[in-house]
Amino acid sequence: MKDLLMVTACQIAAALEVSTGRVYRALSKPFPLPFTLAPATRKGGACKRRYTIGVVLPRIKEFFGPTPEQIKKLFEAGGYHV
Repeated sequence: MKDLLMVTACQIAAALEVSTGRVYRALSKPFPLPFTLAPATRKGGACKRRYTIGVVLPRIKEFFGPTPEQIKKLFEAGGYHV
């Protein structure tokens, strides 16, 4: 899948103005959502989980009840230009 069509937990947290921990908790309960891992950087380090917006959006709406402006920020973070 293309990188532009996917978001990370950090991007979701920034768009919704919540902590990354709350986002990871919402995305993993009651069952974990499917994700892909971003390739590691040249210097090494942890890989980030990337989620498609279509999979993440229903769960986010259920847990956080975002405003239309926050949803717009989420789409912009994922590379969609609305």
